Amino acid sequence: MSLSEREQRVLRDLERQLHEEDPDLAETIQHPERHLARVSPRKVGLGIALVLVGLVVVISGVVLGHGNGLVSILVGVTGFGLAVAGVALIVRRPPTLNDARGGAAKARAGRSTFMERQSERWERRRYDER
Repeated sequence: MSLSEREQRVLRDLERQLHEEDPDLAETIQHPERHLARVSPRKVGLGIALVLVGLVVVISGVVLGHGNGLVSILVGVTGFGLAVAGVALIVRRPPTLNDARGGAAKARAGRSTFMERQSERWERRRYDER
């Protein structure tokens, strides 16, 4: 089913406005293959190492648990924290251009968002047609 002339015009207006408001997002949408996050082998290796060290610490906490229960719990929690930090390091996405510049949303903090303006425009058009 094809779009009506009016719908095509609205889509062109939305696309133009998106390019004006957030050119980085528009570029990412048009060419997603250029903006795929690259996984750093160094971070993956460090994450795996942290997970393994965390597991060793947890096992050590279990072994040490025979003498003192509190020490065992603290060592186990520390090992679990190291393992979680390792997994977080592996799955965390690298920062994007917007993250490095502080983000476009922070720059427009006092103004209404793009989606709010689009919603308002949509409502106005809907009532104008009636």
